[in-house]
Amino acid sequence: MKKRTTTIIKLILLSSLMLVIIVGGIWFVYAYLSAFAPSKVKITRNEISSNGGFVNGVSIEKIQVDSMGTEYPLKYTVVYTTSCNMIHASSEQLHKIRFDQPGDYWWDEDTTKIQYIHEGLSRDPVEPKNEKGWLEKFGRHPVCPMKFEKEQWYFFLVDDRRITGIFFYIDKEDKEHQYNLYSGISPI
Repeated sequence: MKKRTTTIIKLILLSSLMLVIIVGGIWFVYAYLSAFAPSKVKITRNEISSNGGFVNGVSIEKIQVDSMGTEYPLKYTVVYTTSCNMIHASSEQLHKIRFDQPGDYWWDEDTTKIQYIHEGLSRDPVEPKNEKGWLEKFGRHPVCPMKFEKEQWYFFLVDDRRITGIFFYIDKEDKEHQYNLYSGISPI
């Protein structure tokens, strides 16, 4: 009886060890493959969040649509830009930027008129871009100076090479729509 109890205990311990090895292996493979996935970016009218964090902030372009594709604009004119600039005094990386609350960031803005054609993952200006456009930015606001409007398209540029950009739209029923354009570039 004692030998049988010892054998059962050994089987339970061996089974537990195998279970730990299998679960650990599955977790390792999941963590390894997740490193190749693009960041999960979520936009609402109040904030933008990313599981990858924000190193250099985010830029938001208000666009005037000239022609639509099946889901998002193909040809449009950027009429206004605001950028969130990070204050790197903190060693902690931000994973959420609130549009209506101050944080470890500040906002600038620019009025512009640059027309783009968006084909696949690339977006090209119709005319050569004015290289000094960034010098025309003005303001240093604690909160986002732009307010999101219904039936208006926006284009977000985030600092993640795996994401080309994100189209954001609020329809007339006040429902928010987000269209991520993934570049397919590996982070490694």
